[in-house]
Amino acid sequence: MTDLISDSSFLTALLCSYLIGAIPFSYIIARLNGVDLLKVGSGNPGATNLSRNLGKKLGAIGLGFDLLKGVVPVLLAPVFLSEQFHTGEHLPVLFALAVGAAAIIGHCFSPFLLGKGGKGVATTAGVLLAYEPWLAISMLIFWGVALMKIRSVGISSVVAALGGALLGATMMAQVFSFGSILVNSGSVEDQRRLGLTLVIICLLIVIRHRSNIREYREARSAASS
Repeated sequence: MTDLISDSSFLTALLCSYLIGAIPFSYIIARLNGVDLLKVGSGNPGATNLSRNLGKKLGAIGLGFDLLKGVVPVLLAPVFLSEQFHTGEHLPVLFALAVGAAAIIGHCFSPFLLGKGGKGVATTAGVLLAYEPWLAISMLIFWGVALMKIRSVGISSVVAALGGALLGATMMAQVFSFGSILVNSGSVEDQRRLGLTLVIICLLIVIRHRSNIREYREARSAASS
């Protein structure tokens, strides 16, 4: 794995993944419709703010692109390593996680928006959907249940992230084996690596939603007073 990390193809894959993740599709869609997402609503250039200001149809398109920003790098990653791996061979967990994390970081901190970006939920879901689908489905369930109860997309995303972090911690602690349900992370070592990465990414998502948490607390406080 050390040789792989030092390989130029690995670095190229990381850079391409970061740049793919950094493309601010929702911001571009809004600008094409005469709206600067950085100056309206929450000021966030993500799909949720796009939906709130330009309608659910365009918001869904932006969300779809954000998902693809996570899916595409993971699916294309083997192309960069065609010399190291045979066709159909599973992508190493460390490589897949690094490529996926690069896309998520690009989404959250886009150089095209001077370091601004989305909150990482959809792109994280895309990465998981492409590599370990059941994790993406689990977080979607957390999100859906929370949305039905709380009626807040932002707070539901926080709940989904916390649920994902809990799953990651469970994998790290090996409370029980996930080998039978994971597609590409069968070994204990791979599961722990996946779990640690999931915890870190989910905590990043929670941090990116700190304004949503603050607003939710203020609304609850105002309602109870």
